[in-house]
Amino acid sequence: IGLDPRTAVLTSNFIGDALEICRELGFSGALLVGHIGKLVKLSGGMWNTHSKYGDCRMEILAAHAAAAGVDAEHIREILDCAACDDAVRILRECGRDAPALARVTERALFHLSHRADGMEVGLLMFSKEYGVLGQSENAPALLKKIMEE
Repeated sequence: IGLDPRTAVLTSNFIGDALEICRELGFSGALLVGHIGKLVKLSGGMWNTHSKYGDCRMEILAAHAAAAGVDAEHIREILDCAACDDAVRILRECGRDAPALARVTERALFHLSHRADGMEVGLLMFSKEYGVLGQSENAPALLKKIMEE
């Protein structure tokens, strides 16, 4: 996306802690750019995304897929996936990737916004295989601001 890595704050598995530290340091805003494998956990309210604390990626993706109208057979296939890219492929095959991934993005942003406690936050979710999968409405403006500073 053209960001200088030196302007990034790496969160690793500790998204919530990193966000709180940014706020304590006086950041006015933050754009979380992350892989679907981490951000889908955040959309379920998990703040430590390390697999030893839980791996509910497929269950969360399946729930959002079902809410977006994906049929039961494809939901079962998603639940059997090992990687998020496989689940995205299934969502694309049944033509429901956009609404399902929009729901994941919306819920991840919901959790970020509550933890940010007044700091402006945005979100950009990607996959190495499929590129950008979702972004908050304010992500382009935040990205532009970061690149200008």
